Amino acid sequence: MAGSYSKINYRLRPAKAVERKMICDSLRCLSPFGELTTYRYVGFGSTYFSDFILFHKSLHIEDLISIEKDYHAKERFEYNKPFGCIKIKYGTSYEVLPTIELHKKSIVWLDYDSPLEATILDDIDTLISQLVSGSVLIVTVSAETERPQEEGLTREQINKFRENKLQERLPKAKIPIDLKPIDLTGKKLANLYKRIIINQLEQTVSIVNSARSEDKKLNYKQMFDFRYADGSRMLTIGWLLFEQSQRHLAEQCKFTKNFQATAPD
Repeated sequence: MAGSYSKINYRLRPAKAVERKMICDSLRCLSPFGELTTYRYVGFGSTYFSDFILFHKSLHIEDLISIEKDYHAKERFEYNKPFGCIKIKYGTSYEVLPTIELHKKSIVWLDYDSPLEATILDDIDTLISQLVSGSVLIVTVSAETERPQEEGLTREQINKFRENKLQERLPKAKIPIDLKPIDLTGKKLANLYKRIIINQLEQTVSIVNSARSEDKKLNYKQMFDFRYADGSRMLTIGWLLFEQSQRHLAEQCKFTKNFQATAPD
């Protein structure tokens, strides 16, 4: 199946472009942890490599890895690759991420174009357990309300359809027990996804910290919370991950609190 790049030119989405630039500018605040040139960037370049071009030119990051799930478009990806320093790894994110050695500070942007699902939570779990102190994890998912193809359904049937779709993508244990039909609509869906993602983050951090000494315990600080719509509602959230012994460095970063980018309905 062809990727979404075959339908959408991500360079022409204005809200996405603004988000990308805001993320880039915010990453400059990581300087207390070291020069950004020492970081690795891992993302989904697609055929446009827009974020790779920006981060390479603006932040001078040269260690770049793009994960591409579309095996059948290898020639196109390689042809469109703007810099020789970009390494392309083919496969789904949940196949590739466990194979990447995250032994250095990294910026990882899991820029999905799909709704939240179990494999995304698995990717978060994989990264939290491996990323070193001073790294950044960013997650983007589609927060578009599910709409049944059938016409003439009652409100109860539509609510059940949306609930069933959520249960198909996520384990029951990950879905809040106080879920309401309104949580699966409009802007509230992004709030639900954020809640589930943060629950996963907290659980994984707790497990990781159970085997660490006090000064090595992992902390996280929210850097991003974007809500926007370029044809489809999207949610982006991101965190700085750091060990307790480097809390003073995290405090020196001075990130602008709770970035939000909201497009009109």
